[in-house]
Amino acid sequence: MPKTLVSLATAAIAVALLAGCSSGGSPSGRSSDSSAAATPTATGTASAQSQQEACAQLEGEFRSFVASQTSASAPADPKARAAVVSELNERLDAALPDIGNATVKTAFSDFNAAAKDYASALTASGSADSAEAKQAQADVQSALTKVSAACPA
Repeated sequence: MPKTLVSLATAAIAVALLAGCSSGGSPSGRSSDSSAAATPTATGTASAQSQQEACAQLEGEFRSFVASQTSASAPADPKARAAVVSELNERLDAALPDIGNATVKTAFSDFNAAAKDYASALTASGSADSAEAKQAQADVQSALTKVSAACPA
């Protein structure tokens, strides 16, 4: 799968899951990901990992996470959505120590922190429409912009 499509699909998936976009259909990159090659892992020393390798490794984690979900859109219930986001956080918490590229690791770490704050806001407020949840959602969007810059299309 071309790097451009993987990057765009990852961003779209993250937005759909975290922002609760359920405007129908499954993510367009989902079906084409099945032909993707195995995700590369960190090679050599951590500092030797290229930006492209790091992006591919984390994009593979996103694809794996999405494949494990039973729905292509985020749950409408804020607490259920928070649970999905928390599951993604756990996956990223496990994957990030293996990322050797500082630029990519920082971008995804910031995204993961923003997503954790979003899950906390959803749980605390019980509403995706609360001021706290909306601010956390904006922070997730900002972090996704940094992820897109670190893993450009």
